[in-house]
Formats: sequence, C-alpha cells, structure tokens
Amino acid sequence: MKRDEFVNEARKAAEESSRQSGMPAMVTVAQAALESNWGKSGLSQAANNYFGIKAHGRHERIEMSTSEFTKGQRVIVKAEFARYGSMLECFQCRDGILSRSAVYAGTREKRGDEAAFITELAKHWATDPKYAEKLLTVLGEVKGMAK
Repeated sequence: MKRDEFVNEARKAAEESSRQSGMPAMVTVAQAALESNWGKSGLSQAANNYFGIKAHGRHERIEMSTSEFTKGQRVIVKAEFARYGSMLECFQCRDGILSRSAVYAGTREKRGDEAAFITELAKHWATDPKYAEKLLTVLGEVKGMAK
C-alpha cells in the first residue's frame, strides 16, 4: 500500500472513531503512520495494531519484538500486543485508552490544538524522547496527502 492510500484508509477509520471520542482525527492518522511505518509493520499487517498497543483485557494477543528506550538507550524486547479485527477497531481502542486513562487527562484537555495534543500525548505514549517531534513531522506529511 502506498502512503497516500494508507492515509486515505486511515483517515476514514480515524474520522469514524473521532466522532465518538473527540480525538483529533489527523493526529490519529499521523500516529498510526508513524507507529506502523505507514501500515507496513509486521504488527499492523499481522494484527491490525497500528499503535503498538500492548495486550490488555480480553484482547487476542500476538508476541513480537519491539524497540524501547531505557535510560536513553534503544533496546529490543519481546512483548505481547493486542490483535484487532480491523483498523477501525484498533483506532477505537486507542481513542478509548486516551479517553479513559488518567495519565492522558492533559492530552484530552488539548484536543483543540494538534501540536499541544501531540506534546502531551508523547509524555506517556512512547519511550522515544523524540516522539513528539517525529509525530509532528508525520502530521505535516499526512495533512499534505489527505484528500
């Protein structure tokens, strides 16, 4: 799938999920693109998991290797990730996590400002110290491709 095709497919799912959650749809698309390498990652292809969401609750699970940052160093670890039936289901789960988890209260408060939303999201979503910067760059890319 080409990047613009990914953006168009992801945008439909993000807009549908956003209607319920109020999360900024284009940030969702950008985050999915960043986390899944534009839908090409093994996790997105094997499990419709576009955000690296770890297994929780009653989700089906898939074990895969992932990179994490520990004390500023990138390390590869094995983890159990959630498996979803569709892109929409994954996006709805991600939005649910952001809507309900106390650590994302600051993120929810910034829904009207995409850059501030991303800055708040990055504080808890990822271990990569440059996550917000990377996500802002991808947001600019996806906005340029959206039809």
